[in-house]
Order: sequence, then structure tokens, then C-alpha cells
Amino acid sequence: MPRLILNILCILSCLLSFWFFVTDRLQQKESSTLLGEVWYNNSPASLQLAEAIIDRYVDPCSLISVLGCPSFLWHPTISSALQLPASLFFLALGVFFLLVSKWLPRRRGRRLMYNNLWRDGRR
Repeated sequence: MPRLILNILCILSCLLSFWFFVTDRLQQKESSTLLGEVWYNNSPASLQLAEAIIDRYVDPCSLISVLGCPSFLWHPTISSALQLPASLFFLALGVFFLLVSKWLPRRRGRRLMYNNLWRDGRR
């Protein structure tokens, strides 16, 4: 079942990537649609909320004041990822889902298990 869900997510991500690629080409824009732009156009409040939560509660430099380092999780890392073209991001996400689904072991049914026992000479 997890493999099926991951394969469906892979197909949806690749279709979304293809859709962003085609719409960028049909609109004849100078640059591709950015992931951050897509997120901001669909839900600007969640983008700002995600930034605040990650800066305050997830980033290890802001959690542990003894480290004394500047926050690095949102501003150089995630904000750089938000500058990627949306089609490239969703394609990479689809490939990631595909690799994870191939990495998971296949579920073996009872019939296969019993056939292997019979081949070994045991019943």
C-alpha cells in the first residue's frame, strides 16, 4: 500500500511538473514560474506562517542560543529552494517519490510464500 501511494504521488508530481512547464512555454514568459511565486499566489498566509515557525521553532541556531550562529534553515536554504522553477521542483519531487517507492520492499502474497516452501521440498 505505501508503494501504491508513493507511485500515485510520483505520477501527480510529474503531471504537475509537466503542467507548469507547458504553461510557462505557452505564456512565452522570459523566465519560468518560481516555486515561491506559486506558493505565494495560492496561500500567502501559509508561506509567512511557515517562515515564522521554521525560524523560531525548527532552526537549531534559534533554539539553542549557546551556539551563537545566525539562522540558516529558512533564509539561505529554503528561500533558495523557493527560487527554483516550479516545474523543476515538482519533477525532482516525483523522482524522489519514485526512488523511495522502488526502495521499499514488495509485499509478497501467501501464494508466493507457499510456492517457495514447496520448491524447497517441505510441505
